[in-house]
Amino acid sequence: MAFAQQSFLQSHEWEKLQEMLGRKSWRVEGYLIIRHDLAGGFNYLYAPHLLELTGSFLSKVREIALKEKSIFLKIDPYGTVNDWKVNIGGWQFSHFLQPRKTVVLDLTKSEGELLGDMHPKSRYNIRLAERHGVHVFKCDHVHIRGFVDAFWELLVSTSRRDAFHLHPRYYYQKLVGLRGNQFTNHLFFAEYRGEMLAAALVNYYEKRATYLHGASGQVHKNVMAPHLLHWRIMQDAKKSGLTVYDLWGIDEEKWPGVTRFKTGFGGEVVEYPQAFDVIFRPVWYRIYKAARRVL
Repeated sequence: MAFAQQSFLQSHEWEKLQEMLGRKSWRVEGYLIIRHDLAGGFNYLYAPHLLELTGSFLSKVREIALKEKSIFLKIDPYGTVNDWKVNIGGWQFSHFLQPRKTVVLDLTKSEGELLGDMHPKSRYNIRLAERHGVHVFKCDHVHIRGFVDAFWELLVSTSRRDAFHLHPRYYYQKLVGLRGNQFTNHLFFAEYRGEMLAAALVNYYEKRATYLHGASGQVHKNVMAPHLLHWRIMQDAKKSGLTVYDLWGIDEEKWPGVTRFKTGFGGEVVEYPQAFDVIFRPVWYRIYKAARRVL
């Protein structure tokens, strides 16, 4: 899978979102750098989905870190493991802010080929949802904000059931309305007998669709609405001229059910290189790491 294009996390629209969230950001040699605040007035800098690390880039980031009194720079690399070599001092591997493994589908294939690549059970569930009359629709941008409440309710239900952390409600509100020239966040719903059963917030950026957030209710699970939801998203992205659908995050140990669901659609499993921190203030970095272990 080629990574010649930048990730949507490096887009100007994502930069605008950071501003709306009250975070400072900079452009260094074209790359977005975001300040993340920590307790006690401390902070670190973050480079999401960086394509490469050069000496001149790091030198300029160090200047920002000195002014901001940042403890370190966190980098989530973008590309394959073989693409990345870190030839600098003063760094160590760290935790990810973005998913390290994902499933990527090739939308240049025909619909028949995409269906053929799926696990038989996933194909069956798509057809089952169609027979039950599940209806999937994409919210138009004129009325999209009117569906935020329904999306939030499904998110809350899902987080309680699966015990995962949600962003504050205003975060999703800002995401839903985020648009640009080559960047649009779309909200899809799967509906059955007038009730919203599942929803997905999907980013379209250049030629790539990325499944950012999803949710489903606890009723009518037998109609398999989430399977048809993602099949319709694939069809819509394909018709819109996109060539990739990124299902955005799998982990067999942490999320076995989600991982089975996503890998059931076929595609290629992609693993990004390990995230790492470039350390600017070693003493405070050790304190930060110790605090993370306690928390």
